[in-house]
Amino acid sequence: MSYTVQSIDHVEVFVRDLAAAAQWYRQTLGLEEVCRWDPEPVMVGAGHTKLALFQAPDSNPGDESAAPRHWHRVAWRTDREGFAAAQKHLAGLGVAFRGPIDHGIAHSIYFQDPDGNLLEITHYLG
Repeated sequence: MSYTVQSIDHVEVFVRDLAAAAQWYRQTLGLEEVCRWDPEPVMVGAGHTKLALFQAPDSNPGDESAAPRHWHRVAWRTDREGFAAAQKHLAGLGVAFRGPIDHGIAHSIYFQDPDGNLLEITHYLG
């Protein structure tokens, strides 16, 4: 192969409300707005990792299940201290999470954003 990718630049995600989603990600994960196009996407991120927030199309107004809003899961990496702090932070915000789950080489917690998108915070042992 003549090249390899370096890292994930961004993950695109459909949300119901751009402003509310950007605020939730800032408050919950500390993601800051990096840039925005007019009117979308709104790019939020930390370090070199970003989410591109797009307005979910409303194919059938009033039918919440009709608008595509999802990815499989995005995992955010932290260290041992950050992992403990993340659990306290999420609990303080009233964000329900599952875990910690011991994966042998890493521990993870799992939760959802307000649009039902799956998120993970993980730290590697050792």
